[in-house]
Amino acid sequence: MSNFSLSSRSARDVAVLMPKGYINDMGAVSLERTSEQMLGKGMNSLIVNFSNVQYINTIGVSIFTGMVQKTLEHRSVLCFTNMKKAHRDVFEMMGLIKHVMVFADEDDALAFLKRKG
Repeated sequence: MSNFSLSSRSARDVAVLMPKGYINDMGAVSLERTSEQMLGKGMNSLIVNFSNVQYINTIGVSIFTGMVQKTLEHRSVLCFTNMKKAHRDVFEMMGLIKHVMVFADEDDALAFLKRKG
């Protein structure tokens, strides 16, 4: 079940990552690499849109822990949008939710970041 793909786009200092499918070890590595590249390019904010994510395994969850750490190191903002209840529950249980901004959808996150910036 490795039906993972990742698309991304950026504008000014905001990068939007759109994972799709099953975030397993291979998908997680791709997500981590892309987020690090975006931060390395000077992005001040990362948005991860979960609308097309079906499942996240434990390795996938651990990658998000690393993403939280990297965004803190870069003094960037990490936003999660379009989360299913099951995904949010796992992130809350892991204690990650307190380190990210959670929005109902991507437009809400972009509007917040625009006001903040």
